[in-house]
Parts: sequence; C-alpha cells; structure tokens
Amino acid sequence: MIKNFVKKNWIYITLFLLIVTINVTPMFTKKEKVQDKVKAEIGLEEGKAESPTLFLGFDEAQDRSKKIENTLKTNLPLYLFYLCCNLLIVFMFFSGLALDGYFLFSKFKKKDVLQKTGDIDPPGWKIGDIFKIVILAFAFGYLFFMVLSFCLGSVQSVMKTKFTFLKNNNFRMIFDTVILDVIVLLIILRFMHKVYKKKFASLGFVKKNIRKNILYGICGYVAIVPVILILGILVYILLNILKIKPPPQPIVGLFLAETNVALIFTSSIIAAIFGPVIEEIFFRGVMYNAVKRKFGVFAGIFITSVLFSFLHTHAMTYFLVGFVPILILGMALAYLYEKTGSLIPSITLHIMNNVGSVFMVFLFRYFSNLVK
Repeated sequence: MIKNFVKKNWIYITLFLLIVTINVTPMFTKKEKVQDKVKAEIGLEEGKAESPTLFLGFDEAQDRSKKIENTLKTNLPLYLFYLCCNLLIVFMFFSGLALDGYFLFSKFKKKDVLQKTGDIDPPGWKIGDIFKIVILAFAFGYLFFMVLSFCLGSVQSVMKTKFTFLKNNNFRMIFDTVILDVIVLLIILRFMHKVYKKKFASLGFVKKNIRKNILYGICGYVAIVPVILILGILVYILLNILKIKPPPQPIVGLFLAETNVALIFTSSIIAAIFGPVIEEIFFRGVMYNAVKRKFGVFAGIFITSVLFSFLHTHAMTYFLVGFVPILILGMALAYLYEKTGSLIPSITLHIMNNVGSVFMVFLFRYFSNLVK
C-alpha cells in the first residue's frame, strides 16, 4: 500500500522534501543570523525604535484619546467626522446584537433564516488534493522567484544599475503574496479542468440570486461585529493584565509605517478585495468541501476555520491577539457557504471585514499622527 502510494505520488513527495529542505536549512545558520531573523519578524532592528503598534495600555489609550479629542475640538469638521466614526461603530454593534438575537430566536423556532441560493455541484475535492495544491503552489512559487531573481540580477549586471525597490520589505511582502495567490488560483483551476472536468462556477460563483447573496454577506458581517468587538475587548484586558504588548500583523504594520502612497493603495486593494476572493476559493470552495466530504459538516467548518485562523496568526507575536476572533470569522464564512451553497455571501462578508479593518487602521494612524 505504501509502495503504491509512493509510486503514484512520487513527484509530490519529492517536491515536498525539497520545500522542507529549503525552509529548514536556514535554521542551521549562525545564531546571530537567526536572532536577526527573529528581530525582523517582530519588526525590530538594532538601534531602532519599536515598530508601530495598534496596542496601547490602559493609561496610554486614555491619554491618547484625550489628546485626540482636545486636538479635534479646534477643527469642527474633523471633530464631527470623529464623532460620526464612533457613532457608526456603536450603531454597528447594536445592529449586530439585534441580528444575532433574531438569528438565535429563529433557530429556537426551528426556522431557517438563510436559504439555498444556488444549486451547484462542487468538484469532489479530496484531502489529498489540498496537500497537492499547497505543495505545487510553493514549488512553482520558489521556481518563479528563482527565475525572477536570476533575470533581475542579469539585467542589473548588464545595465550596471540596481533596482532599489526590491530592498523594500513591504513591497516584497505584497508582491510575494500576490504571486502566491495567483499561482494557487491557477493550480485550482487546473485541477478543476483536468481532474474533475468542472467549470469555474462549480466553486460557488452563482449568478442566481446575487442580490440576496450579497445581502446575506452584509448581514453576516454586521452580525459578527459585536462578537469580534467583545472578544477584542476581553483579549485587550487580558494582555494588559499580563503586560504583553504584541506588534501588529505584517500587513497592518505596513499600513501604520509605510509612506509610499502607491504601495499603500496597492496593499489596501490586495488586503481588502483580492486576498479575500482567493482565500474564499481555497478555504471554502476547495478545503471545506474536501474536509466535509471526509468528516462531515461540523468538522469541516471547525477544521478549516482553525487552519484559516492559524494561517493569519501563525507568528506567536500575534497568535494571542487574533486566533480566536479570526476563528469565529472563519466559522461564519464556512457556515454561510454551507447554508447558501454560494461563495458570494462569504466573499462579501470577508471583503467587508477586511475593508473595515483597513479603514480602522488608517483612522488610528491618522488620528494618532495628530497628537505626535
């Protein structure tokens, strides 16, 4: 049995071993280099201040809030905008509570709030397909960047110049993310066409009832807002008690520190729109269907949500802050997909969540800069 498995999947096993070797080898470098890598991961460098952070202690947050309000009172239009933002958050919170109450009441009455909006026939994804997609994505990703590095090196050598933008870590992070996402999408489409003989719509892109699907996504976002806010407050209190001050996610750190307008705009589009679409295709369209096919609906929702959250919070510096809230988000996304049979509601919810998060980060950056 093992022999047949190896014979059938030898190319994936070989690629997996190569990927592991590429990632493990740097761990055996000098201790100083490993320490530098850790510092780079958490946004610190020797002789430099700490990277920007969204996290503020109780006293620091109260002091910052008072300074912002005192500063804004001298500018009436800006102060009104500040009040409107706060009122919008309060409105979203109580609207979400109302929707959650209605949902629970409907469940108690055994009435389905969500309806099937699409009768799709998804590909028969298997657990092995997930591993194959991930392995191929990393393999082609490494190959692409190796070829790109060689070509750019050759061009720089011939032209006797240097592409300084390549040294910008923020640019490289965004560029690498886009390339990997595109590769994942192409591999998924290849599997659908070659292995399962399915069309793109079978992933869950249903044209029918599109307005209802979008409405479901919007309502889903409003419904999880109070849950995320309450969890965020509890985590904030816990971290203050433990005196832990975690840095933000890399993309959030980019929004807080980057000054290049073009890079900020591009990163915002990727984080708010492009990223959610690709993630929903992979996590809900592919992974959820594969896990559900093997272990059932509940296990499918839970397992894929845990993996979804871990992917976004794998760095220990952010794990404590984001794992549970993102787990809840992942479960809501999978639940919407399961109940409606369409990816449109989960994509809508995911986009709204990311747009809201990006908007809040920029608000924090702008108002914080007013009191510097």
